[in-house]
Amino acid sequence: MHRILIAGTCLWLAACSNSPDAVGAKSAMLDVPPPAAAVNYGIPRSAGPDVLAALAIQHHPSLAAARHRAGRLAAKAPQARSLPDPTAEIAAGSMAETAAGRMEAMASVKQKLPFPGKRREAAAAADSEAAAARAEIEALELKLTEQVHAAWWDLYLAHQTIALTQESRSVLDALRQAIDARVAADQASQADQLRLANELTMVDRDLAEAEKLRATAAARLNSLLNRPSGASLPTPANASIPSPGSLESLLARAQANHPEVAAAEQRANAFRHQLKRAELEKYPDFTAGITHGSISDSGLSRMSNGRDQLYATLGINIPLWQEPRRAMIRESREGMAETESMIAAKRSDLRYRVEEAWFEAKTAREVARLFETRLIPDAGQAYDVTLTGYSTGKNSFNDLIETWRQHLAYRLQLARNRAQLGKATATLKAAAGIR
Repeated sequence: MHRILIAGTCLWLAACSNSPDAVGAKSAMLDVPPPAAAVNYGIPRSAGPDVLAALAIQHHPSLAAARHRAGRLAAKAPQARSLPDPTAEIAAGSMAETAAGRMEAMASVKQKLPFPGKRREAAAAADSEAAAARAEIEALELKLTEQVHAAWWDLYLAHQTIALTQESRSVLDALRQAIDARVAADQASQADQLRLANELTMVDRDLAEAEKLRATAAARLNSLLNRPSGASLPTPANASIPSPGSLESLLARAQANHPEVAAAEQRANAFRHQLKRAELEKYPDFTAGITHGSISDSGLSRMSNGRDQLYATLGINIPLWQEPRRAMIRESREGMAETESMIAAKRSDLRYRVEEAWFEAKTAREVARLFETRLIPDAGQAYDVTLTGYSTGKNSFNDLIETWRQHLAYRLQLARNRAQLGKATATLKAAAGIR
């Protein structure tokens, strides 16, 4: 009896150590890192979009959350793989009289043993869910990389627009001298001077608009980098944009290796394991136990010898109610069908995204080459000829302004095409699953 009471006290103290209050106190002591705050960390002055994308992947809180989610799901597999905690029971009081003597107390320890395969399938389903979460991290990295490249090219376009507009203003300021000279020589009217002043005002308006676009693009890029909105950024320069490859190879890569497809496939695997687990629910679980009975040395019978009792038990649950088990099977099958349809939808969407971005990049590259090799040189030559003709009185001020506007418009359009090419290439790589 003394030994049984000591064992019971130990079991009770062990249970108290795992009580909710104790668990809560321990949880409060865990070293949980605070949420990532925006930090004005340094960026190399020559950093391009690839370097910035790597920094965004390192610092963005959404990726930190995705990594914690993957870790949380990975911790479920050991839980599903483990046996349930054993149970201990103690009985004391006015108990039965046996031939060996009066029973003073009983203590038993029992362990539930799920039917073979149930824990394995539950753990495999948890592993698949964790694998899906890890694939989603890669998909989020691709998306964040695409967004950083897009913001970088928006910032590039804003800087190019500002630079070209400021250059055009300098050209107009230089043109003022030629106009003033012609007006002084009675070879032109004051209307040309007023027209030029109006053009300068419109250039100042365009500069203000470009500054707004630059500030917006910088704020967006800093947000993706998890930096304060006013943090300084390197000035974007022209970057080479290699062709990512043939359309057929990109489509094949997107269909086979994209993280979004991999995540959906892992979820389908999880439902397959859940289905196997549900099908095993029709089989009973076992409960094995050992019971010890403490017998008193004295009893009503003269044959009382005080010999303690020790025996084993084996029990099963009765899987009587089958409707919940059939519902588990239906749930798993519907989940499999859902994820299979999701895989097909992902692949269809990726095909569209790859094809759209590929043709957009192809067109932007061809148009940019056309501007670089033909349109801009021709427009520049036309402006030079018109400027010479205006100085000699052969061309009007309207001719001069129109050729200047055309040359500026072509150069701005080239900058837009380069930005469009960069953004389309980033979208194409993200859709094809290329970092």
